[in-house]
Amino acid sequence: MVFVVTLVVVPFVILGESYVLPLLESRQQQAGALTLIAIALLACDSVAPVPATLVIMYLAAKAGWVAGIVGGTIGMTLGVLAAAWIGRGAVGRLAPKFFPDAELARLRTSLERRLVLTLACLRSVPVLAETSIIVAAATGVPVRRIFSATLLPNFIVAAIYSLAADDSATTALVTFLATMVVSYAIWRFFGSERAPAADSSGR
Repeated sequence: MVFVVTLVVVPFVILGESYVLPLLESRQQQAGALTLIAIALLACDSVAPVPATLVIMYLAAKAGWVAGIVGGTIGMTLGVLAAAWIGRGAVGRLAPKFFPDAELARLRTSLERRLVLTLACLRSVPVLAETSIIVAAATGVPVRRIFSATLLPNFIVAAIYSLAADDSATTALVTFLATMVVSYAIWRFFGSERAPAADSSGR
C-alpha cells in the first residue's frame, strides 16, 4: 500500500500542479478544446499531478455545467481505467514478490466484499481515489467490476463540482470539503451496518 501511495504522490512532489491552470486558461474561450484538455488531464490523474476538483469546476465555469458533468465523468472514468491498467499490469506483477498468495487473496476478498462502497466513497479523496483503484486491480479484482463500481460515483462527483462552479475559490474549497465529509459519513454508516451482519452470519 505504501508503494502505491508513493507512486501516486511522487508526481505531485516533482512536478507540482502549477501547469494545470495555465493549460486550461489557454483554451478558456474554446469550449470544445477546453473540454478535451480537461478530459485528458483527468484521464492522467493516476500518473500526473492533476487537481480533479479544479479541472472540473474550471471546465464547468467556462464551458457550462453540462460540459463539466460530461467532461468530468468521461475524464474520471478514463482515469479509473488507466489506474486499473497500472494496477493490473505493473503493481499486480510486483505484488506476489512481496506478499504471499494467501495475503493477496485475503485482501482481494476484503475489497470485493465492500468494493462499491469503498471505491465510491474514495472517488472524491485525493490520492486515495487513485490508490484504491490501483490496489483493487493489483489484487485481481476484475477491471469491469471496478469500472461499474465507479461509473455512477464519477458522474455524481462531476455533477456536484460542476453545479457548484462559480469561479470562487471559497466555493471550490467548501464543496471539496463537504464532498469528502459526506463520503466519509456514508462509508462509516454503511460500513458499520455491514460489519455486524458479517459477524452474525459466520456464527
